[in-house]
Amino acid sequence: MSPESAVQNQRLGVLFVDICGSTRLYEQEGDVAARRRIRQMLDALGEAAAVRGGQVLKEIGDELLIVFEQMPALLSFVQVLPAIQDAQAMRCKTGIHLGSVIVERGDVFGDAVNTAARIVSLAGPGQVLLSRDALEGLSVPERPEVRALPPLAVRGKRAMPDLFELMDEEGDHTQAIDAGAVDALRQALSSVLLLSWAGGRLELAPGCEDMTVGRDRGNAIAIPFPQVSRTHLRIESQGPYWLVHDLSTNGTLLQEEGGAPVMLRRERSRLSARGVLQLAPSHAGTGETRIHYELLKKMI
Repeated sequence: MSPESAVQNQRLGVLFVDICGSTRLYEQEGDVAARRRIRQMLDALGEAAAVRGGQVLKEIGDELLIVFEQMPALLSFVQVLPAIQDAQAMRCKTGIHLGSVIVERGDVFGDAVNTAARIVSLAGPGQVLLSRDALEGLSVPERPEVRALPPLAVRGKRAMPDLFELMDEEGDHTQAIDAGAVDALRQALSSVLLLSWAGGRLELAPGCEDMTVGRDRGNAIAIPFPQVSRTHLRIESQGPYWLVHDLSTNGTLLQEEGGAPVMLRRERSRLSARGVLQLAPSHAGTGETRIHYELLKKMI
């Protein structure tokens, strides 16, 4: 792929590799020493990719976006990652997808790129995750040993592809529980979120898309008060949990029943049992800006 390529569609292996633990490294070793080590790691990863036909398109903080035209070459790069990590005494996480991308001015865009970015966000230190498309981009004899993961979801992506974990060569692997049993347990732990406020009542099922509350009428819950931000907070379903994420200017007061009040300012907090979300908490006498919530066990 030429850096000066005109806009075109191309099927590429897209790989994100993200260095883990950089925040702790900066705290422990100081800015200069930490940056030197991270730079060495990024250079080692980039050089290993380049000699195998990969192209580093972008460096995003401590993360590299690399593309390969040939999946066997991509696999060759992935197989040297353990040695690079050991040599640099650092760990990285890797996400891989294969798909059609838009190539423009030495960069790539499109759903395949977004999917690879979501995949790396699900990986743990030292872990390589790849999509079914990436796995099937290799001929059967070329395919590495992998373990299928249960269906996973990420915020902002309606549907994730089937994912697989690349197994290491040591043979000491976590034994996977049947995916159906894991999903059944997840569902059993989930709760419906019931919201009620002066203007109505809303019931949210586990796994639903994020919903927002704010002054603008485009929010799922619109509360037209000047002290309430246009988009004041977001409520997120994360596995069996519900999270509230304050996005506002004036903050949100979270009052859990029987607990101490917590003032959220651009922060997330997990909802528990039942309680009240007070928007614009310094504005006294505002029953209209309160949202009552309750978690109800889901019947399965």
